[in-house]
Amino acid sequence: MNRLKLLLQVTRARTLPVMISPVVIGSLLAWEQQGASFQWGLFLVTLLGALSAHLAANVTNDAFDFKEGTDQAAQEMIPEGTTFVTGSQPLLHGELSPENYRTIAIVFFALSLLCGGILTFFRPWALAFGAIGFLLAFFYVAPPLRLAYVGRGIGELDIFLSFGLLPLVGSYYIQAGTVTLTALLAALPIGLYTTAVLYFHHFLHWRADKVVGKITPVVALGEQRARLVGALLLILIAATFFFDALLQVYPWYSVVASLTVISVLFALQRARGDLKDYLKLMAANSYANLQAAILLLIALLIRGFLRI
Repeated sequence: MNRLKLLLQVTRARTLPVMISPVVIGSLLAWEQQGASFQWGLFLVTLLGALSAHLAANVTNDAFDFKEGTDQAAQEMIPEGTTFVTGSQPLLHGELSPENYRTIAIVFFALSLLCGGILTFFRPWALAFGAIGFLLAFFYVAPPLRLAYVGRGIGELDIFLSFGLLPLVGSYYIQAGTVTLTALLAALPIGLYTTAVLYFHHFLHWRADKVVGKITPVVALGEQRARLVGALLLILIAATFFFDALLQVYPWYSVVASLTVISVLFALQRARGDLKDYLKLMAANSYANLQAAILLLIALLIRGFLRI
């Protein structure tokens, strides 16, 4: 049990809902749009592959942040009460070595590759979706690209693509055998909500990021202007939910999902530099993200069964 607990901590398995949501929504949207029977076998292999890739990306991210000294810098600044260490705790405390992290990442990436290979027998472009997602997730922190360290929004674009657009459109393709404009539009609010998770996460350790040259949006903009951009991001998420409902990408009554950003906006307004407030903001955003996904799933199920 201790080893399992450590593995869950190392892989940050608690973040899996942000990958489950686009895969399930994309698959369900394809079933509802195409009117064909739901391919449970393909869905389960798709979900396993996506989750494996997600866990591998988490481990890779923490390993490279540790190598660059980002988490060590945050650890040293903890007594000041201005930053928070969110990754690589087992590395910082000597519970695991960088080699252990590398092994775990390879195992999960290999499992993801296996799933992609299996899906290719049924959908020729399946492995292409997986390969692009892998490259985006890996080079988010890995040299020579190190997109998160280049920053200035490039890392957020990476997350939007690899944890929003690609898994939703890819899972849609696996079910339907095609990619449509509907799938691309459906991915917009999901991808933006996932991007918001990362965006607000930066507030917890932006001072440490600045020390090691990791130019996140909060470092580039400064805390106050970054808060304003965060509010605009939430408004954009609500607008895309409304836009998708208007175009019938999702059912018209799915517009209620746009209301989930309200609690996050209030949490952002209350967060004034205190780490506890930013942790509450992170929790509010994650909960609202999950709420929106559940509302979309219910809406798609209702419309799908009404069409049967």
